[in-house]
Amino acid sequence: MKRTIVQIIFFIYCIANVYPQYSTIWQLGKTDNSSKEFALAPDGKDRFIISGFGDNKKYFYAGEHTPADFPYIIPGPTAEWAGSSYWAGQCRIQLPILIKLSDVNPLKKYQWNIFIENVEYEDCMFLRLEVNGKNYDSPIQPATKQLTYSIQPGNLKEGYNKIVMQLFNGKSLTFDAICLNGPQETQINKIGDTPIISMKMADYELEQGKTRTQPLLLKTITKKSRTLKIQINQKEIFKQVEEGENIYEIPTGKLKDQSKIKVKISTEGQTVATQEFIRSNQRLRRSIDYVDQFAGSSGSRWMIGPGPWMPFGMVKLMPDNEDAHWKAGYEYNVENIMGFSHIHEWTMTGLLMMPTTGDLKIQPGTEKQPDCGYRSRINKKTETARIGYYSVNLTDYNIQAELTATTRSSLQRYTFNKAEQPRILVDFFFPAEYDWNLDDVYVKKVSDTEIEGWTLNDCRSTGYHGVQRYKLHFVMQFDKPFKTMNGWIRNKVYSQIEQLHKSNMKSRQVFTVENNSQDKLDAGIFLDFNLNTGDDVMVRTGISLVSIDNARLNLEEEIARPFGWNFDKVVTNQQDTWETLFQRVSITTDNYLLKQKFYTNLYRSISPRTIWNDVNGEWIDMNGNKALIDKPGKSVYGGDSAWGMHWTLGPFYNLLYPEYMSNWIYTYEQFYRRGGWLPNGNPGMKYFRVMIGNPALPLIVSGYQHGIRDFDSQLMYRALIHQQTATMINYPGGGQVGNESYPDYITKGYVPLYDDAWDWNSPHYQSYVSNTMEYSYQDYCAAQYFDALNKKDDFNTFMKRSDNWKNIFDPSTGYVRPRRPNGEWIENTNPYHAPGFCEGSAWQFTWYVPHDVKSLINLIGERQFIDRLNAGFATSEKVSFNALGDNMGAYPINHGNETNMQAAYLFSYTSEPWHTQKWARAIQEKYYGMGPRDAYPGDEDQGQMSSWYILSSIGLFQMDGGCSKDPVWLLGSPRFDRVEILLDNTYYSGKKLIIKAENVSKDNCYIQYVRFNNKRLSNNYIEWSKLKKGGTLHFIMGDRPNPNAFK
Repeated sequence: MKRTIVQIIFFIYCIANVYPQYSTIWQLGKTDNSSKEFALAPDGKDRFIISGFGDNKKYFYAGEHTPADFPYIIPGPTAEWAGSSYWAGQCRIQLPILIKLSDVNPLKKYQWNIFIENVEYEDCMFLRLEVNGKNYDSPIQPATKQLTYSIQPGNLKEGYNKIVMQLFNGKSLTFDAICLNGPQETQINKIGDTPIISMKMADYELEQGKTRTQPLLLKTITKKSRTLKIQINQKEIFKQVEEGENIYEIPTGKLKDQSKIKVKISTEGQTVATQEFIRSNQRLRRSIDYVDQFAGSSGSRWMIGPGPWMPFGMVKLMPDNEDAHWKAGYEYNVENIMGFSHIHEWTMTGLLMMPTTGDLKIQPGTEKQPDCGYRSRINKKTETARIGYYSVNLTDYNIQAELTATTRSSLQRYTFNKAEQPRILVDFFFPAEYDWNLDDVYVKKVSDTEIEGWTLNDCRSTGYHGVQRYKLHFVMQFDKPFKTMNGWIRNKVYSQIEQLHKSNMKSRQVFTVENNSQDKLDAGIFLDFNLNTGDDVMVRTGISLVSIDNARLNLEEEIARPFGWNFDKVVTNQQDTWETLFQRVSITTDNYLLKQKFYTNLYRSISPRTIWNDVNGEWIDMNGNKALIDKPGKSVYGGDSAWGMHWTLGPFYNLLYPEYMSNWIYTYEQFYRRGGWLPNGNPGMKYFRVMIGNPALPLIVSGYQHGIRDFDSQLMYRALIHQQTATMINYPGGGQVGNESYPDYITKGYVPLYDDAWDWNSPHYQSYVSNTMEYSYQDYCAAQYFDALNKKDDFNTFMKRSDNWKNIFDPSTGYVRPRRPNGEWIENTNPYHAPGFCEGSAWQFTWYVPHDVKSLINLIGERQFIDRLNAGFATSEKVSFNALGDNMGAYPINHGNETNMQAAYLFSYTSEPWHTQKWARAIQEKYYGMGPRDAYPGDEDQGQMSSWYILSSIGLFQMDGGCSKDPVWLLGSPRFDRVEILLDNTYYSGKKLIIKAENVSKDNCYIQYVRFNNKRLSNNYIEWSKLKKGGTLHFIMGDRPNPNAFK
């Protein structure tokens, strides 16, 4: 009896401690069913983004800020007023709150309550509350008036706490009030001027000179820059911390000195943090370890996601989780997975694999209804992605999936933690970014550990002229025998088969299942295994567009022979490959987040585009014929359009990886030899009329001008002449080739606006007014190449044509303007909304004269040129230089697309070049973020955005794409203390180019002066002929413009 009483008393004690009497610790707003006290209420949601809300770097400070500082509404992913649109994709808005607490009871629960005024409902709507990294979800119904989140004991902590709210699905939710309830003793405190969010010892070491140190990771959120005194035992370090959120790697000295350290941090004579730590030996951190594979994976396109991708890898293995739609592929906020497919190239996909258990399902299901198919939910906390490795737990099956890859082959390991009917499913038809068809399929069982086959895939519903039809061959080998190979064709399932083919399965039908793809061929196989709980199965896959034999050869040469079934060695091989590439350019900074941003952008600059030749050099050309690499060491590359690559990827390749530019030029050489034309886009080595003009031309010319000349220059001369004079045609093998607005451009000197320019069936389709600007620039590039070859007549002809942009410049408005075929101006045009400009406006394309900025300045007038451009930047800064919802009229500087990625550097041609430094740095800081949502607000476009950041953050840019006979690099605003570039030793000197930025910081973005090899520069540019020899480019930076920096 006494024992029972004690148990009852103990139970009551536990309940009382876990569920205490709550009191209100903090409340925002009144619970009166009205949002009137909040910012933007009652109807100012259209100003949500320009008011700074939705920026996850902008915190609401609980206890200091008021309801007037917090928005009355939170948008869901489909809210158009927050930036969602068809082309821009869905917005994923977060509202971060910083709250400082004292006397937190780690044994008791807390409550977060959200009182709701209104719900704009959609299916499967819920609001996620993230508390110091732990997620709590609450579903929402149309009539929901309150959401209550029970915060688990120990989740809130003493000091600073980060709370994030995000609405999943649905349009919007309007707040009535928000409050935090908990034990009476817990108090809220003011955030203060220098919040030290956290300190911890890093789980890695860094090289510091000739020694190694385990750094202290110091996370700060500051309202303005300030100096901290950091005392580590008896050693003092004075650290300037920058405004905003940052993580610093603070060296703690040699590890062998002592393992225990005491850290004390103070500012302005006041101690703000103290803590003791135990140091220990850790692995040495490499540059590749800073890459965030999830960066930009929310709202991204088919070509971005977490996966073990090699540089230009043919195999681009990653999880797919979205339904079929524009920008489909991997969405970070979808918490289930359809499978792991092997190809993520524009217009191309193939070979989706998924391990499952239990009842057979042959359809994937949908994002919102995963139980309708073989999808599995995942726990995001189990999802790991780093260079060379991806892993996740498929919670519905309790299977751990691990992925790695080489250039043309993959290796996967599936661990079955429950072994009820274990199988591996291979789906040959599944959702992707574009509508596509599986036209045929063939699979053969070679043995009980190997299968081989091919699929015939067809994609042509892109809105662009091109036909993507390709046969994807594969060989799959397993480290354990499977019991049976089974498959399906449409809704008919076949058991214990030796082969699968759509036309020869009549006698093998076993049963029929429901299939929602009856109008299209759907096919797949599933392999049954005999496994015990905890067993794993490894599968290695080689692919090829050429043949099954080549797929096997790729697998043999890249995985089977060198690595066998050693998963870790394949991971290491990829990591070592990337680290070798990363050593070409290294940065010095103690800011962890800046390192993460730089190396992630470096990775994204190289990884998305695709090599299409096999290890033996064979590839399939644009006519469907087998071709062979005829130069040792060369490869052929494919990708989305090269549109805009002259701003970013071209100069990036030339400076850091000239072998990649050489391969691109070799690819274009092969296209001209075999197809008679240069491509616009060339995914899968096909001609594709995607975007405008002849974007390959500037890449060829810039490569040549930088010294990359291992190609037939006379052949390329003929190619450029042909490309710039011939009229566009439909290519027999599919797609269109040539410039779309010839002969108008040649005969009239401009591209007129036709009424049917948007009609797919019109001969004037994509014949935009803005093509005049692009053609003029490309004529200039061709002229520069002809000059370098001493083709003077051609040089003169095309230099004259490069002035054609002036034919659509209207001096009365100071803007380019559409004209009719008879030469008359289109009436009543607004530069922000005038028709006829490709993915942009007349305002944006007026600046598109990269080859003759000085003439543009003279036509507009320098003062108006500077003021107009500055005004555009000031307006667009409010939306982080990304046209919100593709509204180019309201936000003229749209860094999220290629049309004006050069805009910040236009000031370099005026008498006030410091505006270039201001705005180039502002784009670095505000457009480019980190994490799934903020890395790339616009369209990253297979390395376009990433490479702009790499070049600008080291202080360099090329206005004309490096196409002039003597290329120059404009000087911008470097972000790092030191950059070391190891120049290539095949094309260049092989020496180091060092870029120093003395006094650089977030505030110090302005050049005071620059020296090269100790000689002060008198111009705000430097010749490539100097840089390629190596040396030291030394910037002195400050927080104010210096008008005399280059005098």
